[in-house]
Formats: sequence, C-alpha cells, structure tokens
Amino acid sequence: MGCLFHKGRQNSNVTKKGEVKLEGYSWDKRKTVNLKDYIIESIEDGEVLKMPGAVNGQQFVIQNCKNTSIFVFDHANTVTVDDCINCKIILAAVKGSIFLRDCKECLCVVACGQFRARDCRKVDIFLCCTTQPIIESSSSIHFGCYQLFYNELEEHFQQAGLSVFNNNWSSIHDFTPIEGEHNWCLFPDTIKIQDYVSLPASQELQRLSASLLAERSVVPHTWGLHKTPSGESCLVAFFSDGQQVQRAKAFINALKIENPYCLLLLSKEARMQGVDAEHVFRTDSYNAAVQRGLVVGLHYSGPNCIHSCQKVAVSIATATGSTGLVYVSTNPKISQKQVDSFFNFANMQLIA
Repeated sequence: MGCLFHKGRQNSNVTKKGEVKLEGYSWDKRKTVNLKDYIIESIEDGEVLKMPGAVNGQQFVIQNCKNTSIFVFDHANTVTVDDCINCKIILAAVKGSIFLRDCKECLCVVACGQFRARDCRKVDIFLCCTTQPIIESSSSIHFGCYQLFYNELEEHFQQAGLSVFNNNWSSIHDFTPIEGEHNWCLFPDTIKIQDYVSLPASQELQRLSASLLAERSVVPHTWGLHKTPSGESCLVAFFSDGQQVQRAKAFINALKIENPYCLLLLSKEARMQGVDAEHVFRTDSYNAAVQRGLVVGLHYSGPNCIHSCQKVAVSIATATGSTGLVYVSTNPKISQKQVDSFFNFANMQLIA
C-alpha cells in the first residue's frame, strides 16, 4: 500500500501556475443523439424520406402510421415497426433484426440479419434476410425477393454486415401454423416489385440513382426454394481474390443472356476449409483456393445448364484473368449432390 504523502510523479493535469486541467473522456466527444431523429410515428397520409447518413447505424422505430410511404435509404442497427396500417416501407439495410408487430395491409422492402413478424395481417414483403424469416400469429403474408439499388447501397450492406448473396427470403418458418390453412405464401413468378411500390420522383433520389429494377438490384434475384428444378442442376463457386463478388455478378448477368432458361435458385457466401472443399468438389484441387477467403456459391437449374455455366465461366475468367478462381459442376450425375453439400454446409455455418 502506498504512502498517502508520497509525492510520486507530478500530476500532469496541473499546470505550472497551479491551475487544474480537466481530463477529457471519450464519451465527452461523442455526437449528441436526438432520439426523435430515429422515430417515425403517428404520420397519416404522408411521405417520409431518410437519405444516406440520416440513420447511420442507429436503432430505428416506426409506429402508429397510416396510409404513409416511408423510405429509409441508409443502414440501421435494429428496426421495429408497430401498429402501422396501409403503409409502404423501404428499409435498405438493417444489421440486426426487423420486428413487424400488429401491422396490416402494408408493403415492406427490407434487408436484414433477422426478420420477425407477429400479429400481422395482409402484409407483402420483398425480403433479403441472412437467417430464416419467422412469422407468428400472422396471416395472409406474401414473400418475394428483395430488389433495390441506389449508389450507396452496397456500402450500406457492408456497414450492416450483410452479404448480398446470403438471402433466405423463401425459407419461412411459421411458429403458429393452422392445420388446413396457409398463413403465408410466396409471390408468383410473374410478380414484380414495381407492381406494388414506386419510388418518389424527387431530385434527391435521382441523385442516388435509386431503382427497383431487378437488373440493377444490389441483391441478385433468386427464385427460391419453391421453384422446382427443371433440367440439370449446377454448382458455380467463385473463390476469393477481392473481386469475387463482382465476378459472380458479372456471371449472373451474362448467363441471363446466354441461357435465360437457366435459373438462379439460391446463392450463398461462406468460408470453407480444405476438408469442406473436398466434400463439396470431390477433389483436393481447390483446398488452397478456399483458404483465400469467402466463397460465393450459386445454384442454377435448367436445360443444358452445366454447359451454359461452363461457357460463361470461361468467358468471365478469360476477361478478368482469374482462371482457376471459379468452379463449375461437370458431371450432371453428381451436380445436385454438390449443390446440396455446399448449401447445407453454408446454412450450418450461418446458424453457428
């Protein structure tokens, strides 16, 4: 125990004149947060637009709104939407959970880590969700694939810790199923998001180049688990080189032109080890490639699918100089097993 009267080191907060300098703390420098900036409530027959930087990763609340369009073009932490009626809501990128409670006759376009809906009725949702979406005590809920673009959206996904390829929009779990009834369903293939919502014609959004067109969406359009595979199944995997996301998107766009009947059913981004690669690819040739980083996997299905995927993959690899950084199924007899192995592994990784 030290002596109370020990001089020790001179107090650095005392000036030569004997004046005491107040020590600064990190929390003294934090920007003051006005909670009202992150709450939208009791708006009726209105329109609310939040531009990039307005939310900036904070928690957000929407409640007691009616006949109102709400557009949040920013990333948030978690979002709760309570007691809203006949509202159209776009939430561009949410790191954690989105909770919908006691809402009815609403349209939502949302990307999030987790999605929960409770006590909701007649809600249409175009969704990108990392984990399995859950509904409870809800009915007449329709799901479709998230489609949205604006200039900063890809950056907002990264800030929210979301992958554009990890989208379980069609894998719904209903906590309260009713025998003989369906509380939810997936939109028909012919439905487009533009049929349900349009963006405001404001100069601000024009500067963002905002769009709901599928061909411009940051999140690739997937057909989901409900789509029955027709023809061959094919696994396409892009190995990390810092440009694998761009190469995967270029491949998706090129294959739509090469073979429009070859459909993208699922996509995943996951980290693999050598033993995982051997199980999926049936060879150790890709053990080193998976050590580079995240692997983007695509599940395609359709007539002449493997040949079309191989042709486009060669074209993309040649154009980008990335030969050896992509895998495409070669044997239709085992391609479905490869697809199942990769996506089962990726899903288990997300759960863990």
